[in-house]
Amino acid sequence: MDRVGLKLEAKRIINSHFPFFILLFLPAIIIQLGYSVAYSMNPLHETDMNHAFNQIIQGTARFGSNEMLNLWGISTFISIISGLLLSGMMFVCIDIIRNKTKFDQPVTKSFTILNHGQYFMGAIMIGILTTVLTLLWSILFIIPGIIKGFAYSQALNIYRDSVDAGKPIGYLEAITRSRQMMVGHKMTYFIMDLSFIGWYILNSFTYGILLLWLQPYFQLSFANFYVKVSQLSEDK
Repeated sequence: MDRVGLKLEAKRIINSHFPFFILLFLPAIIIQLGYSVAYSMNPLHETDMNHAFNQIIQGTARFGSNEMLNLWGISTFISIISGLLLSGMMFVCIDIIRNKTKFDQPVTKSFTILNHGQYFMGAIMIGILTTVLTLLWSILFIIPGIIKGFAYSQALNIYRDSVDAGKPIGYLEAITRSRQMMVGHKMTYFIMDLSFIGWYILNSFTYGILLLWLQPYFQLSFANFYVKVSQLSEDK
């Protein structure tokens, strides 16, 4: 698979319809940046963090303590919300690659995952299952856990396609099909993922402004990856 070609095609699409992608990804980016700014402006966050970690080290951390809730509760909630929105945006990007949607109503399309009950439940359940399975593999060794994470990466997209085709499959079946689909493609996925590290480092120097272009570029590149891999899987 031509990894460079996948990314070049994503760039071409974004550059041709940049205003659409800004509005499409804006809700998720606002949530991510809003939390980051609010957290960084809190003069107590470093103290809370140090206190919480000291509690963990000393074995005195209590479930439900204010420090623990501040560190993990809010950040986990924000991560889940932004992750759900980005999953829906990935569906939109897949449809764009397949020429199944128009470059209109970006704000409405931003909430695709919330506007379809089966998409929403699929994202929640598959997210939980893949997280648990990946953690179980990671208990054995870190590397197998990472590899399995790549193997399960297309499960939600596969589930969504089955729903759209009117033949919804089970959550575990979607995970199984993802594992089968990714045979021979995990290294390409891994290398493409690594290729964005430099961009995200650069983004840190722009106070998140680069995300307006980088987030669509990332999502559209991996949407293109899924479309091509699914085509190869169908041809077998």
